[in-house]
Amino acid sequence: MRNLTRRDVLIGGGAAAATAAVLSTEGCNGSGVAGANPGIPGVLDSYTLTTVYSDHTFNGTTMHLRTYNGQIPGPTLYAAPGQPFNVTVVNNFPPDPAAVAVPPIDPMNNPHKFNTTNLHVHGVQVVPHIFEPVGTTDPAAMMVAIAPGTSKTYNFTLPADHPPGLYWYHPHHHGSTDVEVSGGMAGLIIVGGNIDQVPEIAAARDIPIAIQSISVNADAANPAIQDLEYLAYQPPSAGGYKPRSKYEYFLSNGTLINLMTFTGQGVPTFTSTAFTPPSITMSPGEVVRLRILNGTNENNLPLVLPGFEVYMIGRDGVNFPVPLLLDQSNPANNFFLTNAGRAELLVRAPATAGTYTLSGLAINDPGAHPWPKFDLLKITVAGAPVAMKIPATLPTPSREYPLITPGEIVGNRTVVFDSAPSTTILPGTVMLVNGAPYDEMTVPPQYNGMATGTSEQWTISNNMPEGHPFHLHTNSFEVISSSVGGVVTTFNPPQIADTVWIPGNGTVVVRVRYKTWKGKDVFHCHKLTHEDQGMMANTMLT
Repeated sequence: MRNLTRRDVLIGGGAAAATAAVLSTEGCNGSGVAGANPGIPGVLDSYTLTTVYSDHTFNGTTMHLRTYNGQIPGPTLYAAPGQPFNVTVVNNFPPDPAAVAVPPIDPMNNPHKFNTTNLHVHGVQVVPHIFEPVGTTDPAAMMVAIAPGTSKTYNFTLPADHPPGLYWYHPHHHGSTDVEVSGGMAGLIIVGGNIDQVPEIAAARDIPIAIQSISVNADAANPAIQDLEYLAYQPPSAGGYKPRSKYEYFLSNGTLINLMTFTGQGVPTFTSTAFTPPSITMSPGEVVRLRILNGTNENNLPLVLPGFEVYMIGRDGVNFPVPLLLDQSNPANNFFLTNAGRAELLVRAPATAGTYTLSGLAINDPGAHPWPKFDLLKITVAGAPVAMKIPATLPTPSREYPLITPGEIVGNRTVVFDSAPSTTILPGTVMLVNGAPYDEMTVPPQYNGMATGTSEQWTISNNMPEGHPFHLHTNSFEVISSSVGGVVTTFNPPQIADTVWIPGNGTVVVRVRYKTWKGKDVFHCHKLTHEDQGMMANTMLT
């Protein structure tokens, strides 16, 4: 097993000197399991997600939140390579109040229709499903919009070579994505497969961990209740959308771990109160499999588990060829988890009994604001020791390997993230891709004609001091290099992901192999406040 160096796992970001981009790694622990165990031939995995308002109490405060099936997080869904995977979304939210964008207000990139929804199965390599009809090649097609009182069934089939691992689902209707995800609308998807049959992994307990952020304000009519209710197309001073809520509750598997109270917008001051995280007990020498989703709407988590042997076995649903040992002897040797990313780990408990903590270290993203330390999971080591092993090798994900060679590259595409003051966006700032806000009904020429069966190289640049997580739909990509401040880091071998951190005033180069699917799709910044205010663009796979 190769020892993973600090440069492999801490590539820029706010946890250390920003010398390069940090790859996303993430994971999630769903609160409910639905459907059959995956991997059984002939099993049709079908699920129903019902959007409902439900009340939840954290720290003695009742919140009225948009949820799936009344749960935070939503039910865990299972899928298997080569098998159908069907999900029906039933929208039981009340109707959207009537709202009109009076010129010059941008009707598309001001958050709106907060009770209209759709579904994105993040990282799962299935037919493009953001636009109507699913898989459409019409450049003017509109997004799927499941209005209150209606439903839609998504009929997916995973490719037979789909990588087994951790994925997740959440809404993706432009204008309501941030508000809905910030109410708790997200859940885990676990794709089963050959890695689960590796004897050392099959012997380990499988423990998913879902990290979420819940954004709320005091209700205007009843200050004892907290919720996230905005008036569409109104300025923040009149009850319209604010990129920053007053309160942000951070949850680990639905348990409150931190409460942040903010003052103002932009780069606000805040108070932070920590709470006791969920806990597990391990025997000395025991190995468990942790799958971690960072399902927050904007936070980064530099993760550490001091005292343990920690092996990373996969990122963003794709396992490595061999487990990679992460040195936990120094907290600076953390493994960075950007929002929307997933990490899969094997962790071995030490011989010494005691209490240990998996934490996200304090972080400061220049141009945004600092985050405090988050304790995510408490582990008590006690009892008789056991002898458990770490596998020497892992199955090779055939959909992702062999890696793309320079000779396969047939084209180059560029992306530039930026922002500007705006009178058309009510919070006052428009978020831009290549100098333009999002247009739902066009495919920019520079992102048209991505041919299946070919490979291309993308260069993603960030003109802002604030970092952004870049997410590409439908296909994973290989991170080749990153640079910031004139310092270039080249990854050898390249790191496979579907979400990657683009540091402030930095650049990341990735390679993409377009596989299987055709149709209109998107890429975007996965800070959801940025996505809903224009930092997204359409693509066309042909």
